Amino acid sequence: MNTPAAPSVPPARFETALAAWLPWQRWFSAKERRLSEVTVVRCTEFASAGADGPVGLVLVVRADFADGGAPEHYQVPVGLCTRIRRRLEPAVIAGAGEVVVYDALQDPALVSSLLRLVDTGAVRGDLVFGRTDPDRGLRVQVQTSRPLNAEQSNSSVIVDERYLLKVFRRLQAGLNPDLELQEALTRAGSTRVPRSLGSVHGGYGGARTTYATLQEYLPGAASGWSMALASVRDLVAGGEEPGAAGGDFAAEARRLGRAVAEVHAELADSLGSTPLTREDMARLSQAMLRQLDSAVGLVPGLAAVAERLRTVFAAVAGLPGGHPGQRIHGDLHLGQTIRTPGGWLLVDFEGEPAAPLEQRRAFQSPLRDVAGMLRSFDYAAHHQFYEPVRPFWFDPEARIRAGKWASRNQDAFCEGYASVAGRDPRQDPVLLRAYTAHKAVYEVLYEVRNRPGWLDIPLRALHEMAREALPA
Repeated sequence: MNTPAAPSVPPARFETALAAWLPWQRWFSAKERRLSEVTVVRCTEFASAGADGPVGLVLVVRADFADGGAPEHYQVPVGLCTRIRRRLEPAVIAGAGEVVVYDALQDPALVSSLLRLVDTGAVRGDLVFGRTDPDRGLRVQVQTSRPLNAEQSNSSVIVDERYLLKVFRRLQAGLNPDLELQEALTRAGSTRVPRSLGSVHGGYGGARTTYATLQEYLPGAASGWSMALASVRDLVAGGEEPGAAGGDFAAEARRLGRAVAEVHAELADSLGSTPLTREDMARLSQAMLRQLDSAVGLVPGLAAVAERLRTVFAAVAGLPGGHPGQRIHGDLHLGQTIRTPGGWLLVDFEGEPAAPLEQRRAFQSPLRDVAGMLRSFDYAAHHQFYEPVRPFWFDPEARIRAGKWASRNQDAFCEGYASVAGRDPRQDPVLLRAYTAHKAVYEVLYEVRNRPGWLDIPLRALHEMAREALPA
């Protein structure tokens, strides 16, 4: 049993421990910067000490860095007690004198407290809790909760195999698109997203800011990424052509294309759309060129194809206005899709977490999402060649079959998308090619910083795109 601690413990007493703990968290986004100081700038109690429960606090901490650059602010929900259960020992952040401080999201009792506040529409300090549908209550007596370990920018907890609580760790002032878009789609009656059930908002940076969301959890759903990898492994191991293999994925890719087009249509209906202008195209072209320059500076292997890629991105500036612009997913790939018995669903509408919130909420071309999916099929096809155990590393035929798998599923996805949208994405080759190359450049930057062993996947793709860009 956790023994309660007095809520009057000054948070400053464990700032040093937070400074040691913070850089090791998956969601800490400044791992390349040296942390100099952590300061608790806000402390809000969400659970009071009872006969058998800990104190729960939501901390907002400011992280300052040795480079003197801009600080970052993070949300850290913590529990305080004087004696902690053995199973919660890995969650301990600090022992501040007689008080133990630990990650609240690891404790079902404190997760239950958060759900209860969402259900009742409570206000705690400047934190406002509430349900998406005031007429739909929640089951808040939590029996089990299990944090997910795969995420890198947020923290999610599955509650009783019924709810998914997502806590946004790095705070950015304003409404998070993950909540905004899922609420809009839920209210529109979309069957292509898990239902939005609630949220937590608070003040930050002078704006109403999203701290957490609560949504439906679908326990029987399969990850699109996992399904695609299984299909590729079956194909490559079996030595068959993509259309003949038992692991053929094209029918699913076609259904997924339809699902993405349906979500785009629902977002346009709910949140509006507008034609993009020539000026929008010029700004997009410049952004693509700037990202390429950054990548060339970090990855010498791009230098040989940089000029051809610049031609691809510069061509966007010459496009006329009129391409449709609307709210989109913004970071779409197979890992953001799930397959249920009822069909494909999209999840995680936050966009690229490192991008400014204003940029993620802007109207963009739906082709950006399409390009993300095309790149994801390529990643799935070639991922196995870069795993620690590489059974097909020296098999050129296996690589050829993997490439055919990617092409077949990219085509099927576009066909499915066109069947709903009324226009095949490949009918806009200049913009689609640029978005696809832009995504691959983003992948190069990500891999060189995080998974250098996978760098060859997007680098190889960019070399192929550059060859295709050569004049006939």
